[in-house]
Amino acid sequence: MEGVELAARFALAPNSLSYCGTPAFRGAFSDFLDLKTAAAAGALESSLKKFTAHYAYLCLIAEASGKSPFDREVAEAFWLGNGLLWEVKKKELASLISDEFCGTGMLSHGRAMKLADELPDGFLPHHSFHVLYLHTISGAIEPSLRNADLCRVSWGRVIGVDGNIVAVKSQKLIRVNGKLALVEQKRKWKASCAGIRLLEGARRGDFVASHWGFAVMKLSQAQAARLEKFTLQNLKAANRL
Repeated sequence: MEGVELAARFALAPNSLSYCGTPAFRGAFSDFLDLKTAAAAGALESSLKKFTAHYAYLCLIAEASGKSPFDREVAEAFWLGNGLLWEVKKKELASLISDEFCGTGMLSHGRAMKLADELPDGFLPHHSFHVLYLHTISGAIEPSLRNADLCRVSWGRVIGVDGNIVAVKSQKLIRVNGKLALVEQKRKWKASCAGIRLLEGARRGDFVASHWGFAVMKLSQAQAARLEKFTLQNLKAANRL
C-alpha cells in the first residue's frame, strides 16, 4: 500500500465528520482507489496537504528521516508507529506546536507557547500524541475522554464479521485514579465510511486498525504490536502531566 493511500484511509473518517480537510477530499480518495494512476495519486496528495495537522506531522517525520512526506514509512510512522519516530527530537516536536499550530483557526499564541514549553519528556510524533496532548488545534472536537478514545487509532483482532460490521476484541481508553489506561473491550466497527469500503475480506483472527469507529485497514501482527507499543509510549508520557 502506498503512503498516500495509508494516510488517506485514516483521514477519511475525521473528514467525513467535518473535523479536518476539505469536502473535495472524499472524491479525490475515491478516484485514487478506482484509478490508481500517478495523476490520481498526485491529486490525492494535494488534497491531503490541506489537512493542516496531519500534513505537518508527516513533514516533521519526513524531514527528520530524510524522506518525503508521503513515503510509505513516514505515513506508517505517524498512524501506526515505527522506528522513524525516534528520529524526531523533543525540541523539534515543541517547535511544531509553537510554529505550525499557532494562528487563525488554530491555537492562540499563548496556548501554543505554553504547550510547547510544558511538553513532557517521552512523547513521540505518533498520532496518539496529538490525541493525548493537544486534543485539537482547531476547536472542532470537544476535548473529552470519549472523543480521545474515538480519535486515537485502535487495534483489534477480528472475532466476527456481519456485512458492514466487524466485531473485534480491542481496548478502551479509561481513567483510573487520575491516570489514563487501556482496558480490553469487545467493540464493533464499521467497514465502510462515507460510501467508501475500507476493509475487505476481513476474517476471524485478522488484526485491524480503527479510527473514529471505522475499520480502516488490516494490520500485520508486527504492525499491531508497533501500534500498541507507540500508543503506550505516549500514554506513559501523558500520565506525566
